Amino acid sequence: MKDIIQVGIIGCGARGLQHIGFNMVDSSEETGLLIVGVSNRSKESSDYAATELEKRYASIGSGVEVSRFETYRDMVADPSIDLIIITSHTDAHAEHAVAALESGKKVYLDKPISVTLEDGRIIADAEKRTGNRLLMGFTRRYEDSWLKMKELLDGGAVGSLQMILLRSIIPYSRYLQGWHRKREWSGGPLNDKCSHHFDVFRWMASSDCGAMSAFGGRSGVFKPDPTAPARCSECDRECAYRRSDALEESKETVSRTFTNPNPNDERALQDACVFSPDSDVEDFGSVNMQLGGGVVGNLFFTIFGPLAPDGETLELVGDSGRLVLSRSDSMIRSYTNHGRETETFFAGGENFDSSHYGSDKNLVKHMREFCDGADPVCDAQDGLKSLEMVLGARESFDEQGAMQKL
Repeated sequence: MKDIIQVGIIGCGARGLQHIGFNMVDSSEETGLLIVGVSNRSKESSDYAATELEKRYASIGSGVEVSRFETYRDMVADPSIDLIIITSHTDAHAEHAVAALESGKKVYLDKPISVTLEDGRIIADAEKRTGNRLLMGFTRRYEDSWLKMKELLDGGAVGSLQMILLRSIIPYSRYLQGWHRKREWSGGPLNDKCSHHFDVFRWMASSDCGAMSAFGGRSGVFKPDPTAPARCSECDRECAYRRSDALEESKETVSRTFTNPNPNDERALQDACVFSPDSDVEDFGSVNMQLGGGVVGNLFFTIFGPLAPDGETLELVGDSGRLVLSRSDSMIRSYTNHGRETETFFAGGENFDSSHYGSDKNLVKHMREFCDGADPVCDAQDGLKSLEMVLGARESFDEQGAMQKL
């Protein structure tokens, strides 16, 4: 085993606990990353997360005890902690990230960087001021098939890149049911999901977005209904979006009962009605972008798409070729040399069947490299640029497609 790096996690929801935490436990002998503490919004949540992690360690024959820190500041101040993982609610990122950066510890911040541009700049400024670059968690940057697309692009497979199309037609009505359902908490799916996508455009084009125009917002699919029951568990209507029956839920490590351990905490509600007037987030849109070097991009997304094998695709078009990736099966179709050469192949890597198509396992491995001195794959500046694109798209939605300069 490598030298031990002691890890503390702030915010142990599904992302922090199952996706990062469990993968970190499972690879602990290889990476030397050891989770020794958690801090959550409530004591009950901390107890649950710590207990689940201890069970996971026990399953691999390791008797690790995970401390329940009363506050995140206690964790940040603990000299035994080397790496801070921040997977808290997005509107708390600035508070948590600034404290962690100022501590001098290594810091991982999950996407998106924040809800507001002000908070995003506070984090980016803290990174610059302290000289302590954080590691930003855009999962596509660690996913083998997307890495292969970038490798082929940079290797000249399509010639000179001209266009990027990213389609995300996914059944994620959960964004209207849990804590993501309010912009002030999460920024909604345009921030939580599409922050990944906007980062991909910058990454693939190796440039920033200079301008955008977009149409979208809240469709009529989830038209607010003041007469609807507050929760799925209280509803006897026929509904395709009932949380416990949604097809996509079978692929996620979430509770199937959706009990609320704290009835007074409205954020803890997991099965809010998708038609509730309580939610103010977007559910669809089409965003056109002008990137550097004359590259044009388009994001075509919705959270009410049916479950399908081509739910998320990336297409790169150049002056001599074309690459198309289907994320759910990690198949790449390559048309090069003006279409004279074609190939279809699997690019998902050995961990494809694990969470986020293997990217979480790759991310954990990179965390070790990051702790050992490697540059972060992406940092707070990348997070801030993505947020600027999110807010530019929303502004254009509100102004019926008016061009936004970034």
